[in-house]
Amino acid sequence: MKQPSQPRIGLAAAVLFALCAVPGLAQAVTESEPLDMVYQQAPEPEQRPNGPPVETLRAPQGCKLYLPAIEDARNNQVYAGNLTLMMPTLHATPRAVESLRSGDAGMWTRNALLSTQRYGFQPTIGAPAAAAGAGQVSAVVALRLAHAWSAGLNLVSHVVLKVSYRLPGGEVATRLYHGMGTRTNWASGNGEFMSVLNLGMEEAVRSMATDAAALCEGKPLPAPAPAVAQ
Repeated sequence: MKQPSQPRIGLAAAVLFALCAVPGLAQAVTESEPLDMVYQQAPEPEQRPNGPPVETLRAPQGCKLYLPAIEDARNNQVYAGNLTLMMPTLHATPRAVESLRSGDAGMWTRNALLSTQRYGFQPTIGAPAAAAGAGQVSAVVALRLAHAWSAGLNLVSHVVLKVSYRLPGGEVATRLYHGMGTRTNWASGNGEFMSVLNLGMEEAVRSMATDAAALCEGKPLPAPAPAVAQ
């Protein structure tokens, strides 16, 4: 006897399966729980065998980095990004958006700046330099942006630091340092968003450290980078 044919999986069932299979749709982000805002630096360039070669940055020996003030100056201090859940269709229609609550971004920025020790700086927080000159840098730092978001199967972050340097003669020069981070999105967890924010912060701090190293050598402050829309 001919066996009855098995019913085919309908379009609705296929879409439901895809919704469950695509990373990020498990809704692992916890909107009510803030990101821990714990800064963890990435390995040194020589410890990244699969990454592109990065020029080693070293400050002059004994360079003191004075940070008299570190401020959280973001326009929105409550949130630090969002996860957009997409329908797996041709035009990727948004299904829902979940916000990322921010933890203590001031402490996060402070610890990121302390990590400049890896470049040979001697950072001191809360005390201004006695006088501007070679061998030391005095900088007031403000966190202007810390935002992470989902982009398909990836996570992206953008961090901006506003740094005001005190130069010899009492002049103050301000620079904006932008850092971008990317990583694969596996589960849309708070920890993954925090990791990509740390990558953006690390890049911004490294750009600042490059200029600070030049000041420590007695060189003029490099010209500002081209403006980036915020």
